Amino acid sequence: MSAALPNRPAWLPSDDELRRFFGKSSLYSYYRLRLAEYIARLLPARGHCTIIDVGAGDGTLGAALEAFRPQTRVVGLEVQVREATRPGFRLLRFDGRHIPLRDGAFDVALLSNVLHHAAEPRALLQEVRRVTRSRVIIKDHLSCSRLDDLLLAALDVLGNLRFGAQVSADYLGAGQWSQLFDAVPGARVTRFEDLSFRRGLMEMLFPDRLELMFALELDGAATA
Repeated sequence: MSAALPNRPAWLPSDDELRRFFGKSSLYSYYRLRLAEYIARLLPARGHCTIIDVGAGDGTLGAALEAFRPQTRVVGLEVQVREATRPGFRLLRFDGRHIPLRDGAFDVALLSNVLHHAAEPRALLQEVRRVTRSRVIIKDHLSCSRLDDLLLAALDVLGNLRFGAQVSADYLGAGQWSQLFDAVPGARVTRFEDLSFRRGLMEMLFPDRLELMFALELDGAATA
């Protein structure tokens, strides 16, 4: 089903403060600001929250969630640990398939622009579900044509090549996303569309229709 995101949480600081926190880690700050906001809206409204950030990059996003949301602990996973990893951020290396952590270790899992890079996205999603108790938040892409594939490939080059990160990808269409979620039986899937990730010329070049988010509620877990 489709839905609107919950309201922006009170604990999330202003864009200016977030921009200072991100510093030079983002090539296009508007995208990073909106990504952080949308993910924040999908976290539990209050209370303790443990998060596993799969494909955490340099750890800046996870560090921001931990810094600004009270009672939050974030652990990141990456196949390639970057030299510019955020100081103090807990980042573990893994093989992109097997998560070396116990069952149900985290309240929430975050997969931001990860599954289209995974060699075995179904297997990775099953592993993520194994270590997660309540909710899986997915930010990824939607491709409806060969042109969309080319645009998304260009975005990956712009966003990842400078870090030496993976740029090869397999972008999914709507039907393929539905098939992928069969790997999480019993999960209630909510899709969030019409989100603003770019503006002006950037939005003209790379339309927001290429972006989408999902929340997978596990075992009847309550929404935020």
